[in-house]
Amino acid sequence: MMNSLRRYFVAGLATLFPVAVTLLVVIKLFQFSEGWAHRLFGFTVPGLGLLITVSIILAVGFLSTHVIGRLIFPTLDTLLGRIPLIKSIYPALKQLTQFLFQQGQGASMLRQVVLVEYPKTGIYSPAFVTNEIPAPALGGKTMLALLIPTPPSPFSGPMIFVPKESVIPLALSVEEALKMVVSGGVLSLPLNSPRGGA
Repeated sequence: MMNSLRRYFVAGLATLFPVAVTLLVVIKLFQFSEGWAHRLFGFTVPGLGLLITVSIILAVGFLSTHVIGRLIFPTLDTLLGRIPLIKSIYPALKQLTQFLFQQGQGASMLRQVVLVEYPKTGIYSPAFVTNEIPAPALGGKTMLALLIPTPPSPFSGPMIFVPKESVIPLALSVEEALKMVVSGGVLSLPLNSPRGGA
């Protein structure tokens, strides 16, 4: 009973955490903007808080893609990566958020989800196919470049090269596989093979 409750709790937390953080940030920004606008004008201006909130988000986005942001945000990342507890949550959350909000880039980087025998025969690990490479040095075999995800930071695992015929393709989307990795396997779906080949 306790094991089931703990599993459900972790699954619920892993599902709600990114959404809750995003909503909390937006709500706090909106409350700050509303309070600042009220103090500035002495009365509430309908819609001004929302306008300021959107402007702040756009400003942060602008800074993060230009020189100032490239200097400030890496420093902030380093600082957050040294704080106990936060350092175990922030990197995974950031990587998942980057993937979800840069879906075109992420989808082109991670082509397919497969199973591969790793780190030894008889033990299977999920992997993302990142490239398909001819290998004349290996008798003309086609090799797949695989990223082995490690929870809770799915993009920090090793990269390996495996013959194409040695992997087992899965009927999982990249997003589903990322949720599975970040949750440590709690949010898992059946490992079915898709129709057709890899």
